Amino acid sequence: MKIRFTKAPTFTKAITASAVFAIAYLASTSSLPSCSDTVAILSSGGECIERQSFLHTASGWLALICLVAAVLLLALKHKNSILGLQASVQQARQGPSAQAQAQVPGRASSFCAKCGTRIIAGDRFCQGCGVPMGSL
Repeated sequence: MKIRFTKAPTFTKAITASAVFAIAYLASTSSLPSCSDTVAILSSGGECIERQSFLHTASGWLALICLVAAVLLLALKHKNSILGLQASVQQARQGPSAQAQAQVPGRASSFCAKCGTRIIAGDRFCQGCGVPMGSL
């Protein structure tokens, strides 16, 4: 198995970066109370933290940004299948007459009369329900 490294953004790189930043975020947290909470300061022995470190804040935001980027990359990668699924649901709602009009010119295809799945020319069985094409 050959491993290739590319400069292109990928889902795996974004998830890995998000995990690294999340670990840095969790490692840089402080258990000291905020200096604005007087009761907590007195109960902790007088120690407080003025504000969280820049590392803690930045790594938290970067972890969230990388996670959002990973979700967007995954959605873009599967955009065609998501949109295709939506198109097939819309065609099923519109009925068989709209499906017949939605055929791609130059490509011989038909639809199963039982389930509405597109049948590619040369198929002998429906890929959706398994009905032989000669029987309907």
